[in-house]
Amino acid sequence: MIKISFPGISQEQFDEAFAVLEECKAVPSHGFVNPFMGPGGQYGNCWWERDSSLTLNGYCWLDQKFAEDALFNFTLVQKENGRIPLWGNDRVGDLDEELSAIPVIFGAAYRICKRTADKKYVSAIYGMLCRYLYWWLSDIKRDRKTGLVCGIMEESDPSDYTEQLTFAPVDLNVQVCVGADILAEFASYLDLPDDTLKFKKIFYEQRGIINRYLYDETDGFYYTRNVKTGTLLKNRPYNSAFDTFNRRIVPSDRIPALLKVMKDNSKYGYYNKYGITTAPYDSPEFCETVGVYKGWTSWSGNIWTFRNEIIANGLRDCGLYEEAAHIAYQTVMTFNGNYAEFINPSTGAGQGVERYGWSASEYIELIVEFLFGVDYDAWNGKVSVCPNIPPQLYGHTISISGLSVGGGRTLSVSVECDKSPKVTYEIK
Repeated sequence: MIKISFPGISQEQFDEAFAVLEECKAVPSHGFVNPFMGPGGQYGNCWWERDSSLTLNGYCWLDQKFAEDALFNFTLVQKENGRIPLWGNDRVGDLDEELSAIPVIFGAAYRICKRTADKKYVSAIYGMLCRYLYWWLSDIKRDRKTGLVCGIMEESDPSDYTEQLTFAPVDLNVQVCVGADILAEFASYLDLPDDTLKFKKIFYEQRGIINRYLYDETDGFYYTRNVKTGTLLKNRPYNSAFDTFNRRIVPSDRIPALLKVMKDNSKYGYYNKYGITTAPYDSPEFCETVGVYKGWTSWSGNIWTFRNEIIANGLRDCGLYEEAAHIAYQTVMTFNGNYAEFINPSTGAGQGVERYGWSASEYIELIVEFLFGVDYDAWNGKVSVCPNIPPQLYGHTISISGLSVGGGRTLSVSVECDKSPKVTYEIK
């Protein structure tokens, strides 16, 4: 088992995150031949593309083999045209052939595949992801005039868009763009130079499209675009605008304005105790859900690990380590021992499913990969440790041990926390 010493986090609380994930495990069904993880709670044991991917982000540090097998399941259920269903039943009214999920599977697959040097396995996942990217870039989902990718329902958050080829959300377009860059890295590892160049080209094209059509110069902010009317939905300033930090999609000259909005405490509560909200406090759509998940409105003011992990990841990509550490630490401490589906920003109380898979998984991920800064790269045979330490931890020593780094080996890390942390680690 993984052991941790960290101020404010007990071993019992940390272990409980893994216990939640164990509860989410399900036997093969709905086309999956390997065990996988469902969302948790009342959502049952059916697989969902997003949930069953994100639950692996933290769990792979304990059981890489389970993560690889669970991810491989998606190669078996992918449709001929490349679409991966939203969920196992693949029944959502009349939208079955045109509906998937916001494609965070690119990032989850990248994390898992980078931890194995099995090129046959990596190649199989690469093929699946290639077909999936092409589906997103097909006429089914892509606006011909702008090149933006359009989404409905859970292909974006908030998920109340229902008219095809109408709304191009920031979060969806970022994930597709990031997916292309990830595939370029896959192709390079697999010695496919033509594919590497092709996917890099797609990445830069989509990056340009995002910055041309989803950005408002006056506000210094990114918005969903109605491609039919050619207007930005400026009444919906969701924190998905900050997703553009990922892979440096946002140009460097736009970063200061975007950071200014993010840190305006009257909007997203950046400096508040519990973390940044999905919608700003001054938005007419802002609301706090009490009780069970209530659809798209539950994405309009509450706090989710899913949103914060993406933002922290992007901040780190841009070299904004202080801000990345701030959000990672804030999120970890908010969800510590409280692995609920989402959190009320005013009280810190968990709402929705009480023991939610991806909350527990991303809690673990944020601790290991963001705060301790551990990266295991089997493709290049490297283990690196680059902690991101918030000021709250200065003067403390934190440690973690038992992290799986392949070949039956485990990693132990100790960090003396300061502005320039002192790191020691050992692989056994």
